[in-house]
Amino acid sequence: MKPGKMVGLLSSLLTATLLGCSAKTQEGAENNALEVPEASDAVRAQRTPPWWPTAGAVILEGGHIESPTFDKVAKRLIELAGGPDALIVIIPTANEAVAPRLRGTGPAFDTAELKELLESKGAHRVRVLHTRDKKVANSEEFAKVLRSAGGVWIPGGGSRILENTYRETLVARELKALLARGGVIAGDSAGAIALGCFALGWTPDPWGVLVEGLAILPNATVLPHASGARGYLPWEETLKYLVAHPGPVGVVIDENTALVLKGSAAEVIGDGGVALVDPAKDKVKPYLVLKAGDMHDSAK
Repeated sequence: MKPGKMVGLLSSLLTATLLGCSAKTQEGAENNALEVPEASDAVRAQRTPPWWPTAGAVILEGGHIESPTFDKVAKRLIELAGGPDALIVIIPTANEAVAPRLRGTGPAFDTAELKELLESKGAHRVRVLHTRDKKVANSEEFAKVLRSAGGVWIPGGGSRILENTYRETLVARELKALLARGGVIAGDSAGAIALGCFALGWTPDPWGVLVEGLAILPNATVLPHASGARGYLPWEETLKYLVAHPGPVGVVIDENTALVLKGSAAEVIGDGGVALVDPAKDKVKPYLVLKAGDMHDSAK
């Protein structure tokens, strides 16, 4: 690579860090000596890279996905992965019933059920990739299957499990590489949250950063289950936080709803809607609300 291109690449990566993943987790901020300056509204309005995937596709699911929404999402996942014969890898780590169990008693959840479910929707080549050991997740032998995958599906489950297992590992690096070569990553509920820069929620009070994400979408924070919230509006709490702590765009998704992002092209599937919040565009309400069936070019 020529020196000029290398400098440009490094500059873009630094800008993404400053503008996207600038907030700190509540418990980790005091241990991080590097303070990142906040960006002005004018700078944030010209984000580089944008909040959507700059290559490949991402499917963000809002949790409690039911038929026929799941059927449509699975169809899009298989198509975007390269068709029925493309390899799709399932990462079920967030499911607390998957061995070793993190909660409850009784037999562990059989991950073969997820494999069979995706195969029933038309996928011919499906693998399951699972560990809760960060050292294993950072091993060449474990992560290498992702190099030949066209798609990844990360189902939901317990919070923070995916982030604490896979952040800053070879798995996270290979997920980013998969997108860079044009693949697709689908995340549902906790799986969708993990794809963002960080997770927001009650800490328990106030609303703030719970854990740093995998930063597959380095300039977005994803909030599923919006329609299931009681006593508060997730978009409102997220917008208030981002006004005070500028950084990523908030992507707030209803249950039984999915946002399909292929580059800047956005499409909503399911029963609910998706609200996008960005104080650089609107400090009092979502700057864009998309409903089922809507399509939108996020770059415009």
